[in-house]
Amino acid sequence: MSPLIRKLLNLGILEKNYSHLDYGCGFGQDVERLRSQFDFNSTGYDPHYFPISPKNADIVTMNYVLNVISDFEQRKEALLKAWNLTNKILAIATNIQGGINSKNKKTRWETYTKSFNYIELKGFIESTLGYELVRIDKDKFMISRDGYKYDSPMTYKEVITKIEQIKLQGWIPPKEAVIKGYCNDFKPRYIGKIDPNDNPNFPGRIRYYRMYSKIGGLPGKNGMVKCLHIPGGKDGEAMKQAIAAIKRRDEILKIKFHCLKQSFVQEFAGYKNFNFLKNVVTFYE
Repeated sequence: MSPLIRKLLNLGILEKNYSHLDYGCGFGQDVERLRSQFDFNSTGYDPHYFPISPKNADIVTMNYVLNVISDFEQRKEALLKAWNLTNKILAIATNIQGGINSKNKKTRWETYTKSFNYIELKGFIESTLGYELVRIDKDKFMISRDGYKYDSPMTYKEVITKIEQIKLQGWIPPKEAVIKGYCNDFKPRYIGKIDPNDNPNFPGRIRYYRMYSKIGGLPGKNGMVKCLHIPGGKDGEAMKQAIAAIKRRDEILKIKFHCLKQSFVQEFAGYKNFNFLKNVVTFYE
């Protein structure tokens, strides 16, 4: 069986009591083996080899299907059709490469094949389906009906309009900016200056907070800086303003990432942390 099917079996995602559809099954080897060797309720659909209209299934697989569709709109249409047939989980395997730019090329059989980078694939699937893409292996992914659901994706024009509205609410930090906590050397115990969230083993240590951006872009007194002190501690008014600014920034990033045309996807090249997709403000203590 294909590596995708073996992975789903090993993880317990594909179980015998679930119905299974292999969307774009080719010659149908996975379906045949699941039925003959394991007595699974498995069926296949392929526009060339098995063109019978498919029925809904608990688990739907797309095994190296998206990478052989050259047209962007047709690729999106195939993904939506497979998702609309999915009751529980859609599992996808496709070509994944490192680096920033995806590659389109012909195989030795003169057929089309595409290599996605992870960010491009994540943006494409999430902007099309509106659900979180979860990576289960290097080239294998799943989307669950019970998974995290995003706001409705936007067109390019809608994204630009929404960004301008958000900018009117206040300052927008750079996408690299984070809020960090730090401590100075040990201090004597002073009433009212001890952070109650500090480790009780070190009651005399005072915690401070700052916003940091490795590329700069933070408004200092004499121009842009890389680091801004946040006075007043974790519950102070300045911290509330800093968190509000980060949330505005994250809202802009989220709608950019889920733009239907993926117009901004290259901005996220090299990203490791996608907390902004869920509007999570992270403190690096």
